[in-house]
Amino acid sequence: MKTKTGIPVIRSGQALQSLRDSGYSLAAALGEPVDNSLEAAANNIDLWLLEEEGANAKKRVHQIVIADDGRGMDPETLQHYLQLGFSTRYMSKKTIGKYGVGAKLAALNFGRRIEVWSRTRDNEGWLYVRFDLDEALAQEENGEEIFIEEPNQSTGPPELAEFFPRGSGTVVVWSKVDRLEEGRRAADANKLRVEVEKELSRIFRYFLSGGIRIAVNGTDLLPHDPLLLMEGTWADKVIEESLDGGKSEGKGKAKTTRPDHHYPGTVLGDETIEVGDAQARLRVTLYPKEVTRKRGLGGDKFAKALRVPENWGAISFIRLDREINYTNVPRLFPGGVEWQDRFVGIEVSFTPDHDEFFGVRNVKRGVEPHEEFRAEMSKRLKKLLQAARTQLEERWGAVQREDHDKDGEHAPVVEAAAEANRTLPKPRVKGPAPDEEKRILDDLATDVGRTNDAEKQVYLDRIKDQPFVVESVDFPGTNFIDLQHLNDKVIIRLNTRHRFYRELWEPVNEIAQRSAGAISPEQAVQAAKRTIEALTLLLIAYGKAESMHEDPQERYGELRSYWGQFLDSLMGKVKNIK
Repeated sequence: MKTKTGIPVIRSGQALQSLRDSGYSLAAALGEPVDNSLEAAANNIDLWLLEEEGANAKKRVHQIVIADDGRGMDPETLQHYLQLGFSTRYMSKKTIGKYGVGAKLAALNFGRRIEVWSRTRDNEGWLYVRFDLDEALAQEENGEEIFIEEPNQSTGPPELAEFFPRGSGTVVVWSKVDRLEEGRRAADANKLRVEVEKELSRIFRYFLSGGIRIAVNGTDLLPHDPLLLMEGTWADKVIEESLDGGKSEGKGKAKTTRPDHHYPGTVLGDETIEVGDAQARLRVTLYPKEVTRKRGLGGDKFAKALRVPENWGAISFIRLDREINYTNVPRLFPGGVEWQDRFVGIEVSFTPDHDEFFGVRNVKRGVEPHEEFRAEMSKRLKKLLQAARTQLEERWGAVQREDHDKDGEHAPVVEAAAEANRTLPKPRVKGPAPDEEKRILDDLATDVGRTNDAEKQVYLDRIKDQPFVVESVDFPGTNFIDLQHLNDKVIIRLNTRHRFYRELWEPVNEIAQRSAGAISPEQAVQAAKRTIEALTLLLIAYGKAESMHEDPQERYGELRSYWGQFLDSLMGKVKNIK
């Protein structure tokens, strides 16, 4: 009987070659050795992206150094450090890592050689191990078994000496980096570094806020908190510098000094979600007024410096104070993500005991909440997001009123009416003399808040060729509208002091500025009912006003005819203004 010869379950070299495509971003990959440094009680962690000029004179990151001042590793632990599947914390529910694969896969994702130096005391020599994928593939082709050799004494190459800590610690070097040339992961090495800084400052924000120092190419990172609750953060720095003259706008590099002032978000919800024996903490915040400012400013330079656009619908998942994912989870936002949700911070935190309920993977990336968790989170978010959207719209409405920013309220409809007016009958009004017309227009500019000559001229230039000018302004008396007829235009003022404006026009206008997700069905129905009620009263009031003349048909009959004619024509030409 022929005896079968066994073969290895895994061809190690080729398997590792395949695992190079694990899908890590550079920041996520670097997060893996940072995790190890934190578990080793490091207080200072330095990362260096070292560049060289590659083919076609393009620069590339050819080597990456991660150095810490932690406890270091004894010889046995150091030898096993490069073994796939080994971890001193294997399957632990009390530590950041537990699978023993992250740091190895992360390194191989970008480089073909991993080198590690470590020592447990400052009076000891450095112990050294390495793994080289090319050497392993060659060994495998020759039928040799692939081993991790025992650590040996090594001071490291002279060019890396400056990165070694003075006391105990570990230095990990990714060499033969072949996937970080310019244009591949970023337009250039500087943008690649900025992206790494940005991601790591968010992923490890709790450690940075607690006093752990993490630096990239010599720049100490400030924590970046998507909730805007932590003090001394990247957002505080950007806001502080902007209020001090806009110095931070458009910049992407953190400063080593922490800001002096704090600009906190408003906590809308801090709730515990329980499903069976598992639980998680859900926190939702609305960004402060210094960030939300006015409607429509969610994508300018200041917002981008604050990383607001990236927060659009993103949820930060925290496991043991370490972010493992920051993303938009499908089917979690009730009714979908609205554009103003970029100003809402959402964080879900849980412990390793509940990893299975959140689909935590061996590379600490990607979250797929259990269906029951997803349903419960969606229910909570529906209420909290509605509150956030409502408060945001109320805040923007208040800013609009405070800034007297009413002159643009009617602009879209007025501009469309001006287009339609080209085919309507032309007025026969004999307007005032030039000097009087200039005074009327100057008064109008003052009424809408243009207080100096330059502002007035900008406004007057804008309305110069408009046949209709409609403005909401404050004037005494019970008149709701005031009309003035010039030679080539009609000026219509709406009285913001009048009850019709305050109780109908303004509330309806504010609702019209909101997105669908920021309005409840009850609010929409109530606004529609109130609109019909008020418009009906408007017509009744007009009829009552006509009855004050002894012969209203003779006096107002032609007016009614023109009014109905022009209303019909304009409604046929002006529709669905955005």
